[in-house]
Amino acid sequence: MRWGIPDQSINDHSTEDICLQELDRCCHVSLATNCVILLSHRYGGRMLPTRIKEHLFEELTSFVFNEEDKNLLNKAYRLDTNQAYLSDKKSIEHVYVLLPIDPAAQQQWAKDNKKLQGILRCASEHCFANMKISERERNEFQISTIEAPNWFRKKTKGSISVIIRFLGTTPLTSDIRRPLISIIQQISAIYSFQQPIIDDSMIIQDIKQELEKILEQIPMNEKLVLLLDSIDQLQVEDYDCSKWLPMNYSQNIKCILSTIPKIDKHNILEGLRSIFSNATMIEITKLDENLASQVLDKWLERDKRRLTQLQREWLQSKLKPSWNEPTPLFLSLLYDITLAWHSFGDANLDTLSNITCTRDAIEQLYNQLSMKHGEVLFRRAMTYLQHAGGLSETELLDMLSVDDEVLQSVFVHYLPPIEIFRLPNTLWIRIRNDMHKYMVEIEVDNMTIIYL
Repeated sequence: MRWGIPDQSINDHSTEDICLQELDRCCHVSLATNCVILLSHRYGGRMLPTRIKEHLFEELTSFVFNEEDKNLLNKAYRLDTNQAYLSDKKSIEHVYVLLPIDPAAQQQWAKDNKKLQGILRCASEHCFANMKISERERNEFQISTIEAPNWFRKKTKGSISVIIRFLGTTPLTSDIRRPLISIIQQISAIYSFQQPIIDDSMIIQDIKQELEKILEQIPMNEKLVLLLDSIDQLQVEDYDCSKWLPMNYSQNIKCILSTIPKIDKHNILEGLRSIFSNATMIEITKLDENLASQVLDKWLERDKRRLTQLQREWLQSKLKPSWNEPTPLFLSLLYDITLAWHSFGDANLDTLSNITCTRDAIEQLYNQLSMKHGEVLFRRAMTYLQHAGGLSETELLDMLSVDDEVLQSVFVHYLPPIEIFRLPNTLWIRIRNDMHKYMVEIEVDNMTIIYL
C-alpha cells in the first residue's frame, strides 16, 4: 500500500495515516471481504507511533533510565498543544507528535527509528509492570498498527442511518426520479430488504408509492434521516414537492429539506408550508462573526484540536464582516489551512495576511496541498476533475497516467515496474483524503463519479 508514496509523506510520518484511512474506506465501500490478513515483514516493519498522549509519554520517559535514550526520545517527539483530547479524568490533555525526518539524515534516522521502538517497548513494559499504565496503553507499543484499532474500537448503541442527496449537481440529479430511485435502492441495501423492480421509465407517482412502501417497512428500533439538499436546483416541474415527496413519516424517520425560498415566479417555501403546516422551518441567515466562531469551536472540538492565542487571533481577524464574507465555504477553507499547524514552529501567519476572500483561501489551500502532494500532480488532478464535469477514479487515473508531465514529476520519487507503467492509486488516495469535503460522489449507471 505504500507504493508510490513520495519522500515528503515518509519524512512527515503521514504514511501510516494514509494506509489506515484507505483500509477504513475499503471497509465502508467493499461489498465483499475487504481485508483478510496482512502478515510478515514483507509488508514493512512496524512504524513508530506518530502521536502519543501527553500523560502516557511522560510516564514512559520516567521509566527510561539511560540519559542518551531519554535525550533521543525527547529529540524525536515534541509536545503539540494544537492537538488536544479529553482524558479519562475529564481533563484536557495534549499530544506529543513525532517530528519530521531531516532528509539529510535518512541513514541516521534508520538507526534511531529502530532504537526508539526498542526504547518505547521496554518503557511500556516497565510502566505496565509498575501499574502506571493500562494493558491497552501498553499494547499501543507492542501490537501491530492494523491490530490497534480493533483493541480500541468503541461500540455505539442506537446507530442512525443517514441518506443524503445533493440535488442538481448533475443533469441526472436535476430530475427527482433518479435520486428517489437511488434512495429506495439504498434503503433496501441498508435494511436487507428485497429490491423493488423500479426504473427511470416509471411515472413519478409510482416511484413515490414505492418509497412510501419501503419507508413503512423500516423497523421502529431503526432510525433513518433523509436529507435532500437544494430543491431549488431541480427542474421546474419538480418544484411541487407534493408530487414526489411522502407526506407522512413514522417517529423513527426524519426528512430534512433545504431550498432557496423563491426562484422567479416559483415560491418553493410556500409550497412546502402548504404541505407540511406543522413542520419546523429554520431560516439559515448570513454567517456572522459570532456564529462563525461557534462553528470553529465545534470543529476544533470534533477534531480534538486547539489553537494558540496568536493563531486564534489571526483566524478571528479573517471573520470580520466584509463584502460577502464570511461564507460557510470561506470558513471551511480557513479551518482546513489550520490543520497543518503545530503549536511549535512558525505557522507563517504573515504569509497568510493576503487572504481576504474565498478565492484567496482556495488558492492558499491549493498552494498548501501542492507542496504536500506535488505541484503538477495536484493541480492537474483538480483541473481534470473540474473541466471534465465529473470523472470516476479509474478515468481520472487513466488521464493522469498518460500525462507526461505528471509522470515525470512522480518518477522523481520512485521507479515503477516496467510492466505497470501507471500512476499508483495511493497518490490519488492521498489527494482525495485531503479534498474529500469539497468533492461530491454520485452513483451514475452503477459507477461512482467524483465532482469537484
